[in-house]
This record gives sequence, structure tokens and C-alpha cells, in this order.
Amino acid sequence: MLPMRVALSLLLLASALSACSPASAPVPTAKAASTAPASAIAWRQGDVDDAFNEAAESGKPVLLYWGAVWCPPCNQLKAGLFKDPAFIALTGKFVPVYLDGDEEGAQAWGERFGVRGYPTLIVLDPQRNEITRVAGGNDAAELTRTLTVAASRRSAVAETLATALATPATLGAEDWQVLGDYGWEVDANRLAGKRSAQDVLQQLAKAAPEPALQRRFALLALATAEKPTAAPTQVRELLQAVLAQPAEVRRNRELLGYAGAGLVKQASAGPASSNALGQQLLVALERADAARGDRADDALSRALTELALARQQQPEGALPAALVQRVKQRVAAADAAATDAHARQATISSAVYALRQVDDDAGAEALLLAELKRSEQPYYYMPELAELAEQRGDTAGALEWLKRAYEGAQGPATRVQWGVLYVEGLLRLAPDDAPRIEQATEALISELDEQSSGYHQRTRQRFERLAGQLQAWSAKHKGADTLARLQQRMQAACGEQVDSGCKEWLS
Repeated sequence: MLPMRVALSLLLLASALSACSPASAPVPTAKAASTAPASAIAWRQGDVDDAFNEAAESGKPVLLYWGAVWCPPCNQLKAGLFKDPAFIALTGKFVPVYLDGDEEGAQAWGERFGVRGYPTLIVLDPQRNEITRVAGGNDAAELTRTLTVAASRRSAVAETLATALATPATLGAEDWQVLGDYGWEVDANRLAGKRSAQDVLQQLAKAAPEPALQRRFALLALATAEKPTAAPTQVRELLQAVLAQPAEVRRNRELLGYAGAGLVKQASAGPASSNALGQQLLVALERADAARGDRADDALSRALTELALARQQQPEGALPAALVQRVKQRVAAADAAATDAHARQATISSAVYALRQVDDDAGAEALLLAELKRSEQPYYYMPELAELAEQRGDTAGALEWLKRAYEGAQGPATRVQWGVLYVEGLLRLAPDDAPRIEQATEALISELDEQSSGYHQRTRQRFERLAGQLQAWSAKHKGADTLARLQQRMQAACGEQVDSGCKEWLS
């Protein structure tokens, strides 16, 4: 089972679901921004309105970075790209603002900007029109190229897309580059509007002026589709054409990493052709990774792609011993290479996932337990330990890990996220213990008392998800009275929340 926190990083695993740790790397405040050394990005801390005020005065666009301290790809950025002097210099062309998901009002801002997951970078003009957005888990060179172009643009990406769909021949090369680099995977259909992103991408694939860009849009359309819509022959020809061009593989590296195995499956005309195309994918990824330094985390990512391909070939059969050994070796190499806190936060979840995919739960658990002693966010790993305990039948141990994770979680939005996991665990593993379920849910509701406007975005989504599970539990366990008390408690906690859904929770 894919760990919930890794899901966006694998979509996000390059994602798998998602900022700088205050304890180890404080982010400069707006007051300190002017004196920040050139060796660090002069992030404003959460002050979005003030950032736009400065943008209006300076004419610079705003670079909004949405992240969280525990998010693996956020930490990958901090371990690498955000330390790159060239990238730091590039951010001087923007008003950079860091919006941590646990900052006061951050979830409301996330909702306003349609942010789907951590990390996301959005460029906006001083009037708050979006110039572009990119997924923070993408390749560093791609992010740098995208933001370099965005720094001097003043055209809203929505206008660029409208022109591309209506009169594509009038767009210039830079306009097409912006659309090709746009973070469709973190867009949540914001740019496409009422149309499906897949339909828009298919139209762009037909209208784009050069073949490589046509193929990129076509790949994105396939990757965003809820179900296969193209014939296997078309998918196979597209994938083979991309894999034959090293430059296109490098540009589409993250997309091919998280969606490549699925595309191979769509292109399959039988086991033999699937195996051949899968090997072609792995060779192309290895060549691309060698060009960017043959990093240990890239090798681990390739191993995950290889595992996905192998599972497609033999869903229930034993994995080849050589593959299992290779995965373990790459996990060990990635573990050894991750020497600072940010690099480790970016690596360990992927390593644990890889070990679990080769049925080495003992190795995964040992890696997690060791990381608890090193990590500044040990609560992040505890739900995974709970899942391992639950899998081996240790119900009490699983609930204890979920409880510890909630108790140790830091930040209002994060505490809600981990608190929901704990209550869900109680509903699943101790459904007859109504008092304990009610007590834990009341504690979770109390988190809203500390947030004057916190019922937005991820917090709202998690409460809504929990409401459905509580209602299903109530129907089976005669919990109507419990739900009535919880709803009353929630209405009191909502206070001045502007979202009517807060007071209507459980109704």
C-alpha cells in the first residue's frame, strides 16, 4: 500500500501527498529580508499581502512557495536547488514569499490560489494574476528554466492558454514553453476550468508548433487521464518516440518516472512487447540520470519504476531475486548519501516504500525506527509504523503509534491531518470503543479553537473525509448520540469561521 505521505511525491514520489524546518533553517522574515545574505533566498515568511504590496511598488512578480516542514519533495528542494547560488540569484528578480501550510491563514491562501499539494511554486504579477505554477518535485534544471522565463513575463497563463486554444498560430515560442512547463499535475483543473485537463492537453498536443512539445502535451494528457483513452499502438508509438530522444527524456524525467510504468501498461500488446518497452524506459531513465550526476536518489527512483514494471508482469508472483537485491542496495546507497536533515526527509519515505514493495517489512521498520532518533519531525514516520503494526495484527501497537504521531505533530494544519489519521485508526481498529472515539474526535475539533480562520483547504478536506467515516461508523455501531454531541462541539469550535461547511459538519 502506498504510504499516504508519499503519494504526492510519487506523483510526487520523484512526489508521494507535502518546507523548511524552523529549528534548523529559519526563514528570513520580511523585516530581515533586506539584509539576507546572498547565500540564502530572502524569503518573506507567510506575509502574502505585504509581498504583493512590495511587488506593486517594485514591479517584480511574486514567487509564492507553498510547502511544509515534513514534506519530502519540499526538503529535496531545500537540500539542493534552494542552496544553488544561481537559483538564489534568480529569486532576486521576484518578491519571494514562503507560505508554510501551518502558518496562520495559510490554508485560506492555499484555497484562494488553488494549491493542490506541497510543494508548489506559483508566480503571480502584482495584480495577483497567475503567470505560471510548477510542481516543486520537478527537476531542478526544469524549475530554473521555467522561473527564468516567468521572471520577465507579465502575461497571465490563463490568457496564454485561451489564445493557444483559439488561435494557436499567434503564440510565440516562449508562450508555448510556458504552457509546456506549467504544473498541470498540481493544477487541480484551475487552468482548464470546466473542461477536463486531459481534453485541453490533447488539444494543445495537436496545436503545438514542434514535435517534442506535441509529445510532451500528449504524455501529460495520458498521465492525467482517469482511464485509458488512446489505443495501445498510439501510446506505444508516442512513448518510443520520446524515449528515443535523450533531450525529451530529460525534460520529461519526472513524468516518466511516476507515470512511465502505467504508460507501458497502456501501450502493451502482450508480455513480450511490454517487457521490451519497459526495458527501453529504464535504459532511457538511466541515461538521463547519468546526465544529471547519477545521484543515489535517482537510482532509487528508477528502482521503484522497475518494481512497478515487474509487478505489472507478475502481479502475484515472486519478484526476481536480482531485482530485490538491487532495490535493497539502492536503498542503502540513498540512505548513506542523505547526510543532512533535509536530504533525509526527502529520501527515507521513498526508501521505506521501496523496501515494503520487496516484502522487506522488517527492514522498513528498522529504517523508520532509526530515523525517529534523527528526524526533527519524527511524527511524520509514525503512521507508517502504525501501518506495519496493523499489518502484522498488532492493533494496540498500531493505535499507539497513531496516537503518538498526533500528540507529537506540530502546526495547526499538520495536527489536524495527523489527528484525523488517529481517529480513522480508532474507527477501523476499535469501532466498539465509542468513548475513546468521541474523546479523540473532540480533541481534534479543539484544534480549530486555535485557528481563527483555519477551516480551509487541507484542514477542511480532512474534516469532510472524517465526517463520512464517522457517519458510516454510526450506522453500524449506533453512534447517533455520539455524532450529535460531536456536531454540537464542532459548531461551538467554528466560531467566526466563514466557511458554512464548518458549522454544517456531520449534518
